Amino acid sequence: MFRTAARNQFFLIRFVKDVPTWEHFDGHALHPAEPPGSSRSLPILALVPDRLFFFYQPESDHHFGSFRQRSAAARLELEQIFPGRKPEYAPSIVHNTAGTHMLGCFSHPELTEFFQRHQAVLAQANAVTTASFLAWSASHQRHHSNWLWSNPEDGITAAMFDGRMTYFPGKATELSARRSSADSGVDAREKPTDAVREWRLPELLQAAPEIGWSQLRLPLPAATTGASTTRRLVRWWAAMVLLGALICSGQFFRLSTHQAQAEHWERATSRHYAEVLTPPLGADPFGRLLFRHSQLQRPIQSGPDALAILGLLSTSAPPEFHVENFSLGPNSGIIRARLASYEQLESLLNALEGHDRLRFDLDQATSTDDAILATLRVSY
Repeated sequence: MFRTAARNQFFLIRFVKDVPTWEHFDGHALHPAEPPGSSRSLPILALVPDRLFFFYQPESDHHFGSFRQRSAAARLELEQIFPGRKPEYAPSIVHNTAGTHMLGCFSHPELTEFFQRHQAVLAQANAVTTASFLAWSASHQRHHSNWLWSNPEDGITAAMFDGRMTYFPGKATELSARRSSADSGVDAREKPTDAVREWRLPELLQAAPEIGWSQLRLPLPAATTGASTTRRLVRWWAAMVLLGALICSGQFFRLSTHQAQAEHWERATSRHYAEVLTPPLGADPFGRLLFRHSQLQRPIQSGPDALAILGLLSTSAPPEFHVENFSLGPNSGIIRARLASYEQLESLLNALEGHDRLRFDLDQATSTDDAILATLRVSY
């Protein structure tokens, strides 16, 4: 006999022809009741019609492994067996109290409309479930491997034979066929001797508190009407504003840190420029620094040796050779001289050929009444 302590008492909401019906369960039987006020002291259990959910037992429920591994395998199996389902009708995984068994849970397209119609009533419940899921949970709680639940209101039948769940809307002939199919796959020597437990609603309700309200809750659609939608939008807006403020604050502090670090580096760089460049530094001190660096990389070249040039001219020139003007630049120099004839000029040029460091070229030669004026360019 189940316990009948005070904690086994609660309010029950059933939907008879889509009309919420309030009842009080005293631990043994159901009694008509009025909706409790805001100061209610007993929990509330809501039983929605079985037709709004479909349960499927995946093969992963019979495999070994951790619950997380079996749940992942069950989701993959359900996606392959029931492909192309919309996200709002995607399967959920529900399990018993001990977490040893699981079911795939599919919601019916009518569930959203049903939930919106009865949202105010369902919002009061500690748990919203179906009688068939309650039967499945209670059977695992009571260790019944063979059980049967037939919902007289919508004709949904849920049963388990030899650890295999079957769930369908059908009559006795369909139930007999499914049971025979389950028996045919088991060796007669291995068939269990447990009798089939045929659940009644009061017996299921007695087991509900022991299973736990949180364990009986089934996935329901989110509230989408009226003030609830507005509150949800306000919460989303507030969350987004808060998130944006946090992101902006974080970026501001990061920018401040980077800016201070950049100013520190800029001051340090200016000090280094001032050590090698004469002020003012100008708009492009780095360019000036590169120019100075390129100058320092050039090979050191000695300037022109005027005495060596004049000495070479003296040893190569004829007696009548006379230098009238002599100027030297960074890479070449100009020598203006007077000679007696063109033959002397040609002889001079021949004598100056063949020097590695100095090269003499005739730029211009003009004749006067008594002399030849020649302009020579010396490159070094």
